[in-house]
Amino acid sequence: MKNFLNKSILFFLGIFTLSCTDGFDEMNVNPVEPTEIPPGMAVGNLLVNGNIAEWSRYQQAYTLYSSLYAQYFANTTNYFASGRYIMNLGWVDYGYFRPQYWEATRMYEDIKAYAEKYEGYENHYWIARIQYELSSARTTDQIGDMPYTEGGRGFDYPQYDSQEFIYNSVLAGLDSAYQALGDYPDQATYGGEDVIYGGNLEKWRKLANSLILRYAIRVSKVDPELGRKWGTLALSRMLFASNEDNASIMTDPHSYMRGHPLFEVAWWNEFRMSKTMQEYFTQESTTVDPRMYLYFNKVDKEELTAQEFAQYQNLNDQGRLVDFSYEQDGNLYNVEFYKGVENGLSANQVPALGNNPADNSNIGPMFANNSRYMVMSYAEVCFLKAEAALLGWGGNAEENYLEGIRASWDYVSGLSESQSFISAARDGQLDMEAYISGLSPFAGNEMERIQTQKWLAVYPDGCEGWAEYRRTGFPIMNKIVQDDSGVDLGDGFIKKLPYTESEITINAENALNPANNQGQGDGIHVRVWWDVD
Repeated sequence: MKNFLNKSILFFLGIFTLSCTDGFDEMNVNPVEPTEIPPGMAVGNLLVNGNIAEWSRYQQAYTLYSSLYAQYFANTTNYFASGRYIMNLGWVDYGYFRPQYWEATRMYEDIKAYAEKYEGYENHYWIARIQYELSSARTTDQIGDMPYTEGGRGFDYPQYDSQEFIYNSVLAGLDSAYQALGDYPDQATYGGEDVIYGGNLEKWRKLANSLILRYAIRVSKVDPELGRKWGTLALSRMLFASNEDNASIMTDPHSYMRGHPLFEVAWWNEFRMSKTMQEYFTQESTTVDPRMYLYFNKVDKEELTAQEFAQYQNLNDQGRLVDFSYEQDGNLYNVEFYKGVENGLSANQVPALGNNPADNSNIGPMFANNSRYMVMSYAEVCFLKAEAALLGWGGNAEENYLEGIRASWDYVSGLSESQSFISAARDGQLDMEAYISGLSPFAGNEMERIQTQKWLAVYPDGCEGWAEYRRTGFPIMNKIVQDDSGVDLGDGFIKKLPYTESEITINAENALNPANNQGQGDGIHVRVWWDVD
C-alpha cells in the first residue's frame, strides 16, 4: 500500500479490508472485486451518481422524498403517496442505497485499488475519497445507521455502523484528503472527466474543508466538543471564498439521463412549489423575495372567475404576486401569479381547484436542461460561518448571514438561464437590497433568521434542507394536511427514511437490530443521531 494511504487515520485503514469474492443482493448484487480501470474512467460515475445527479434516481431520492419533507415542493398527483408519509421502500433503494453502494462505493474502491497498485495517482484517490465521504454523509443523514465499512464491499450480510461512527470517519477522511491534496501539487490529476472542478486541486481542498464545517455544525448539538474541534479547524483553513468556488456538476443534455435532473423531472407535473415556500417568499420581508421569480415560474391563466379568484386572495397579502390585464364583472383576464400547494394533500384533494399542477408554480427560469447541478455553494458556507459565530467559534454572525443572502442572490441572478427573465422584469421586482432592508431583525432571532435564509439558499437540495430542518426546527414548517402513515410521529413530521425491503428481507439480522439508531430500531418516527431536539 502506498505511503499516501497512511494519511488516513489508523482505525479507518482497518475497517476497509475487502472481501472480494462474496456476492451481494440489491446493495450487494454483482461482483464487487475492484476492477482495474484507470481512475479517469471511474470518476465520472462516482461524481454523478454519488451526488444523485441522474434524473431517475433524483426523482426517487428528492422529488418523491427529501424535497417534499424539506417542503420545497408538494405533490400534485394522486398516484404518489410519499407526501402523506406512505413509504415505498423501492424508492429508498433506488434513490439512496444504489447510488451509495452500487456506484459511489464501488467506483471509489476501483480508484483506490488502482492508486494502491500504480504510482502517481495520489490526487486521483483523494478526490475520490472526498466524494465518497460526501455520499456517505448524505446517505446516513437520510436513513441513520447504515452499512458503511462493509456495505458494497462484497459482504453478504454487511453490518450496520452507527451514525456517530460514520460521522467521525467522514470528518477524519475529509481532513486526510484536505492535507494530502496539498502534498502533490505538481502531480497529474483528473481533467475533463472531473465534472465538478476539472481537476483543480485547490478547489477540491476548499470543498473538503467546507464539508468539514458543514458536518461540524451538523454534530454541534449532539456532540458540542466534536463539533468545536472540527469546526474551529475548518475555520482556520481554506473555505469557499466566493461563488467561483461553488461545487457543481456539469450536466450533459445530449447524454442519456444526464441533463439537469430537476429540469428533466419537473415537466412530469408530479410536484409544484409548496405553500410553505410561497409563504416564506412573501412573509420574511416587507418586499417579495426576488429569488422567487427565478426559483419558480409564474402560472398563466387567460381568465379567472370571481369565484376562482377568491381562492387566490391570499396571494396579494404581501404585494405583487398576482398581475392581470383587466377586470370585468369581477372576473380577471390575462392573469399571472405565483402560487404554492399544501404538502400532504389527500388523493381526493389533489385534483381540486387550486391544487393541481396547472394552478401552481413549476420550477423557474434559473433551471435549464444544461444548467450546472449544485453540490455545495458559497452561500451555504456563509450561513455555516454565521452559525459557527453563534457557537463561539469565531467570526461575526450577522455579517456572514447577510453575505450568505447576497451570495445566494448573486449566484442565481448571474446564471445565464436567468438573464432573459431579469431583462424583462418590472422595476423593483428584483431588488435584493430592498428585500434585505425589509427583513425581520436579526438580533434576538439569530438561529431562526440564519436557518431560514440557509434553507432558501440551498434550494433545491432537499437532502440538506430536510436535514437542517430536523436538526434545528427552522424554518418553521406547516404540518402536512393528511398523514396516512399510521405511525405516531410526535410533532407530526417524518424523522428519517426506513431501510429497504431487500435489507429487511436479506440482511434482517443487521437491518432489524433493535440497537440501531441509538436503540430506537428503524422507522419513520426514529430520530437519527444528530437530531436531538
